[in-house]
Amino acid sequence: MNHRRRQRARHHESAEREHGGSRGPAIDHPRVPKGEHELLDSPQAIQAFADHAREAGLLAFDTEFIGEESFRPRICLVQVATEDRVALIDPLTGADPRPIYQVVADPSVLTLVHAGEQDIGAVRDAVSGPVDHVVDTQIAVSLLGLPWPTSLGNTLETFTGLHLGKAHTFTEWDRRPLTPSQLHYAADDVRYLPMAWAEIRAALEARGRLSWAMQESGSQLSAETEFDPERQMRRASRGEPLRPAATTLLRELVLLRRELAREMDQPQRVVIPDNALMELVRRKPERADAVREIRFLPKHVAGRHGERLAACVVAARQLPPTRDENARLLEDPTVRARIDAIWLALQTRCLADDLAPGLLCSRSEFTDWCASTMLRERRRAKGQEVGEAPTLFRPQDWRTHAAGAWLEDFLAGRAGLHIEWDAEQSRLRCGG
Repeated sequence: MNHRRRQRARHHESAEREHGGSRGPAIDHPRVPKGEHELLDSPQAIQAFADHAREAGLLAFDTEFIGEESFRPRICLVQVATEDRVALIDPLTGADPRPIYQVVADPSVLTLVHAGEQDIGAVRDAVSGPVDHVVDTQIAVSLLGLPWPTSLGNTLETFTGLHLGKAHTFTEWDRRPLTPSQLHYAADDVRYLPMAWAEIRAALEARGRLSWAMQESGSQLSAETEFDPERQMRRASRGEPLRPAATTLLRELVLLRRELAREMDQPQRVVIPDNALMELVRRKPERADAVREIRFLPKHVAGRHGERLAACVVAARQLPPTRDENARLLEDPTVRARIDAIWLALQTRCLADDLAPGLLCSRSEFTDWCASTMLRERRRAKGQEVGEAPTLFRPQDWRTHAAGAWLEDFLAGRAGLHIEWDAEQSRLRCGG
């Protein structure tokens, strides 16, 4: 039993001891299904609920999965709700949720999820196509003053006043039979989403941001997220500056790690932890026996794939070094201080405008854009040729309207930033 599985087992037992008793009825609200959840265990029952959801035109959707033991998360339970019914489907007992997946992919039905990337990923895999008409309430509330990311519990409490316990967030969802406490918890993850969405939608419309929420949900959920080796590299190195040859090797190892993880059906950072990646980069083993001496590398991986890892190190030495001019520029503490100040100004303006800065862009994306912009201006000042100006946000992206135009004017000296603290409401106010 691995460490994460032992953690799940401990959390499971703790949750059952503390929250295994009976629960009260659902709150009385016209958008909240009354009565207990249904267990859909036959093809006829599942299809009937799918037909009901199509007729309703609105479906709350969630899954419980275990993601630390396989390359793709293992779906253990599917939860669905309309304003009238809430139901659970257990694929581990043979129930087939594909009719529900087809409803989620139906553009005539609005599907509600919260932090739904993994949930919608399972749908895309099943239907082999896009999922176009989905709104992620985690995204939506980040356009209304809540942080990015934020939990379903925090979302419900903020917009409905309802407090949900989260004891079973990390329990053994593949243990059978599921306990009454687990089933109640799972049902509540979708039971209240239609009610919450009505409040969230009204707030988005009042701020003119409903289209932003739909656009961003579509962008994040409608197509499979492209594997980004650069992001994996930043995570592994923790921002540590690397020489060009080391950067090239790390990139090749990240790509090989993904290949091995797919073959072994295990998560990437279980196959080769980030600290083992960095040890491989530092020590550059070119023989299988040297690979087996790498700290933090699981022994079974070193034993089975030592030759491939050593070959990757050797092959990387033949590649041209990855020269990152931005990284060299960022070694200058004055440059970093300027970027820090601009980032702080952008964060402050976003917070005062009830936008979660983390949803707008990541710090690393912003830093790379600033560094590229500065390099371009330096080349221009020297009379060197410069290409197109780097862009942080696409022209049609909601981010351009929300903050991009102001940022462009701010950096050009056409706009300022005036900050005040509203003591009565305990919040920032910005002008300029």
